[in-house]
Amino acid sequence: MCAPTGDERRLFLALWPGDTERRQLAELAAAVAGRRRVRDANLHLTLVFLGATDAARLAAYEAALTDLAVPSLELILDRYGYWPRPRILWLGSSHTPPELYELVAELHRRLRGYGFTPERRAFQAHITLARKFSGPAPTQPPVAPIHWRVNEVALVESQSSPEGLRYRVLRIWPGG
Repeated sequence: MCAPTGDERRLFLALWPGDTERRQLAELAAAVAGRRRVRDANLHLTLVFLGATDAARLAAYEAALTDLAVPSLELILDRYGYWPRPRILWLGSSHTPPELYELVAELHRRLRGYGFTPERRAFQAHITLARKFSGPAPTQPPVAPIHWRVNEVALVESQSSPEGLRYRVLRIWPGG
């Protein structure tokens, strides 16, 4: 992961929850993740990590996505997961809609011509609830799954501050 230098910004494309979904996600995170949880305002589902991006490349990426057709789909967040390294507790779906995988593939296809290289690991739809989580990870599914109607993609900037990471939405591509 490269840190931004000079005029570069650390960017990613994401599904950005609305107020209702964010409130539900925050309640789940508070219940299971304790003090190492991701701050409520930062909860999201990363589609594509763009990394350190200068102004010229950002303009090219935005042009590549101008006529992006974002499908409308329902994501049901109904299971917890845990990655021991780097100790991430996450929330995901036991059945990720095929349209979400297709959207990620379309984003990769459009950006590849502008110097973007996709991550080697396969896309796994998840929302990070806690970092440096010391468990135990929940073994039961959430009592009430979150039903999230997705119909837009957000371009988000990650900014470091003394208080931790802050995410700022720069642009939204709405669904058709």
